[in-house]
Amino acid sequence: MAEQWLVVVTGWPGAGKSTMSELVAADMGATVASFDWVMSGLRALPEVWDHVEFPTERQRRVGWNLLARIAEQQLRRGSSCVLDVVAREEPVVEWRALAESYGAVFAVIECSCSDIDVHRFRVVGRQRGIPGWYELDWERVSRGRDRYEPLAEPKLMIDAVDTIESNLGRVREYLARQSSRTAQSFAELPGNAVQRNLPGGPATR
Repeated sequence: MAEQWLVVVTGWPGAGKSTMSELVAADMGATVASFDWVMSGLRALPEVWDHVEFPTERQRRVGWNLLARIAEQQLRRGSSCVLDVVAREEPVVEWRALAESYGAVFAVIECSCSDIDVHRFRVVGRQRGIPGWYELDWERVSRGRDRYEPLAEPKLMIDAVDTIESNLGRVREYLARQSSRTAQSFAELPGNAVQRNLPGGPATR
């Protein structure tokens, strides 16, 4: 994949977000920015985490902002980025605008698991080993499953009951379609120009 990308891999905890993020990033040669990894760095500083952890809305916003900075750094240097995060509509709108400002292709992949027993099996006993961060437990994941807010279209939904190979194939096909649509949209811009926020001011790409 030669284009510059910003891809959001979101969905239920324990439904395969991190695995798919790594696979997509490998296809693109992209950086993976994970909410849990980024926030674990803040949790290692109690005097900071005490102000960040609650309310939950503040913690989410801090994490989303940090991911946006990582994504913009990668886009500015001409690279791609994959965000591994439980997202909401508000930051997705912001990340889409960020991608467009750099002429990057934007895509959302939403992970779910239609079989609750499979979902539980994936979570129980799982060890992610993120330094200083929480391990998933089924009680927490089950609550998150019930409260999850699906994102608006356009997006690709994948189901963890399907094989990784099958889901990755669907993701690749979807990204190819998104690439074609984005290329067509940019071609229709006046002068075929895309503004980029490079040091020293905008430049055309």
